[in-house]
Amino acid sequence: MQRAGVRRRDKRLRRVTAWFCWAAAALLFLPGAFLTGLRLMPWDIGTPWLQLLSLFPASVPLTAVALAAAVLALCLDPRFSRTLLATAVTAVMLLQMGTVAPRILPGTELAAAAPLAAPEAGDAPAARRVTVMALNVGSTGVDAEALLDEVRTRNVDILALPELAPLGLEALDGAGLAGDFPYRALDVDWAGTGSAIFSKFPLAAQERVPGTNFYQTRAVATIPGTTGGVHLTAVHVASPRPGHTPFWRRELRQLGELRLALPGSNPAILLGDFNASQDHREFRDLLATGLIDAAKAAGKGLAPTWPVNAGIPPFVALDHVLVTPNISVGHFAIVRFARTDHSAVVVELRLPG
Repeated sequence: MQRAGVRRRDKRLRRVTAWFCWAAAALLFLPGAFLTGLRLMPWDIGTPWLQLLSLFPASVPLTAVALAAAVLALCLDPRFSRTLLATAVTAVMLLQMGTVAPRILPGTELAAAAPLAAPEAGDAPAARRVTVMALNVGSTGVDAEALLDEVRTRNVDILALPELAPLGLEALDGAGLAGDFPYRALDVDWAGTGSAIFSKFPLAAQERVPGTNFYQTRAVATIPGTTGGVHLTAVHVASPRPGHTPFWRRELRQLGELRLALPGSNPAILLGDFNASQDHREFRDLLATGLIDAAKAAGKGLAPTWPVNAGIPPFVALDHVLVTPNISVGHFAIVRFARTDHSAVVVELRLPG
């Protein structure tokens, strides 16, 4: 009799535990299922859905926990509803991993994912190896001394600073910017829409990207050891906030059109604040024009760059370095500075000879 009572209590406990696991799995499953559906949508979406898509990678751990809870519920008390939930969570988990895994697996992004090898005898000149940095300095600007210290430590050759204002430029020049970067292309203004490219190599300034909300400086760098010039664009795309989504979409498309207008063999580097991540179809369309995301190529595609210096941890990669396939990607790093809500991206590249 006592054993029968113990068995009944154990059975009730298993059922109650299974019910709680099932309920927890269902609740944790919903965000991932919703965001996965958003990401797979083939048509244009607007705000706030575009902003919610930025949370897609963060939903993957929730789905993983949901899957564990659903399997446990099924094992404790098998029922059709629990089988159905476990199957649905598994399907969503597989879809999520199919989109997220390539961003953290180096070597999946064509030949550009290959790490830079040490130069050998007879190799092309070392000057082809360059380090680039991009940082949205924000409306208040970063500390000039701190920025230049980091630039010198990392031996940066090309520096792109979206949202650079005259006072920020004055502070950088006062800290000795010209001694590190004797060449520059400037589109600086007082409205917080400026931009600039600084270089250790000669620059030929080009017309900035036309008709955009923020200035996007363009230049061609002449780098020893390379044939022809390297096309540079300091990117700052409008954000997809309410009322601005059409501009955001148009500016991303315009960057792709400008890239396609370049001669096929000319290397190009687009670096800065794209206000878009790999989970936005419009950004993937830009990559489809023949560009490689350096973070993804280096296996750091999930490293978030925004927001920093905020009340919440960074959760999305909005800042990128995009390169043409004839440029190899080496070391990739993210650097945080005070007084801006973006992290800098720093990438070591090898240019074609």
